[in-house]
Amino acid sequence: MLESIWYQTLEQLNDSMPTSKTMWLDYVTFKQEDGDVVHLECNSSMTKSNFEKNCMAEVLNLMEELSGRHIILDVAIASDESTTGEPAQEAPANVGTEKVKSRRGERHSLLNPAYTFDSFIPCESTMFAYNAAKAIAMHPGMSYNPCLIYGGVGLGKTHLLESIGNYVEKENPRKNVVYVTAETFTNDYIQSLTDKNTSQFRIKYRKADILLIDDIHFLEKKIQTQEELFHTFNDLYETSKQIVFTCDRPIVELKGFTDRLKSRFTRGLNINLTAPDYETRVAILKKKCEEKHVVIDDGILDYIAQNIKTNVRDLEGSLTTLIAYSSLIKSRITLEIAQEQLKNIISSPMAGEQDISISSIVKEVASYFNVDIADIKGKKRTAIIKDARNIAIYLTRRITQYSTTEIGTYFDRDHSTITHSIDKVETEKKTNSELAAALDSLETRIRTKAK
Repeated sequence: MLESIWYQTLEQLNDSMPTSKTMWLDYVTFKQEDGDVVHLECNSSMTKSNFEKNCMAEVLNLMEELSGRHIILDVAIASDESTTGEPAQEAPANVGTEKVKSRRGERHSLLNPAYTFDSFIPCESTMFAYNAAKAIAMHPGMSYNPCLIYGGVGLGKTHLLESIGNYVEKENPRKNVVYVTAETFTNDYIQSLTDKNTSQFRIKYRKADILLIDDIHFLEKKIQTQEELFHTFNDLYETSKQIVFTCDRPIVELKGFTDRLKSRFTRGLNINLTAPDYETRVAILKKKCEEKHVVIDDGILDYIAQNIKTNVRDLEGSLTTLIAYSSLIKSRITLEIAQEQLKNIISSPMAGEQDISISSIVKEVASYFNVDIADIKGKKRTAIIKDARNIAIYLTRRITQYSTTEIGTYFDRDHSTITHSIDKVETEKKTNSELAAALDSLETRIRTKAK
């Protein structure tokens, strides 16, 4: 059916488009169709490049219009010379094998090889997610499809997501694994619109056997990108291709998402990741010590695990601080040294930190900058108000165990805005001594008043 559509498309485009563009169609051959995928073959890399640049988008749009279907064009280069006598340029000796190799190379540049199931330490609160992710990796498209893994920052969502991709690439390299963040998905889509070449975007994502998208909450209020994801989701789901997403909160809490896309997310398995328990925190610290080939006393690891209960990322950050200090001073870490080096991360007693309210932090920051509390929570964007707001957000995340979602709710900001404020202050304090001093002063005052 699609072959006849192909020839109808050629006929109509030859009549409606300038010869400077349609001339490249003479060197493109219809090879076969596989569902909604049309496999085309060019006689050279030059032809392929010019076809994609000059008329591929028009071909795709017209074929979809004539067929009433979503279509993907797969353009390959012939391995030998074409009947036109034009030699094939840069054609691989073995097209099939070369495709697999190039795909694998591209994927590995995106997936972190350190994120594997072996390096993930499951506990009671994460065992279900761990087992589900392994089942997905072993039988993609058959179990738990689609799957959404959600939870706060640093709990292992990305680790599990990339573990799926790494497992599939190792065990079944001919599977096309596509792993991206939601931000990259958005940027790719915007670029395809800018280039007027959405066909290449669709080829990349709708030809995936396993589509892994991290931080789906980034798509809040990006309605056009959500629309494209909706169609991508449908194409993959209807052909039993595996889809896995991560998010920092349950789908029902997302704002600015279309209802029909939300319904796609909740169609399959939704898994909540929570903070690891004490035993798992100790196991994680010991595992990291093994990986870094360092020896730290169990008493020190116990001190860290007892006091840092937020997430894996904070645990690793504390351990990295101690390892760096030990390396620089050429001395073994003692409990006293650990307490001194981590004093700005671990306050005593840590258990009472959640008792520090966001409003008390905002009140202290407002007093320090001599601005109104309402302005910090409001929409004013004068320089001093923005600085005070960013610092209040940063200190809330640093001092308390509130998630970025909870902080965003208080300040009436979305997750990306909260994250941006935290990152901005974190970056600036490294080069701005006055800011660093102000942060230390504010933190000391807030903690002192909370005792």
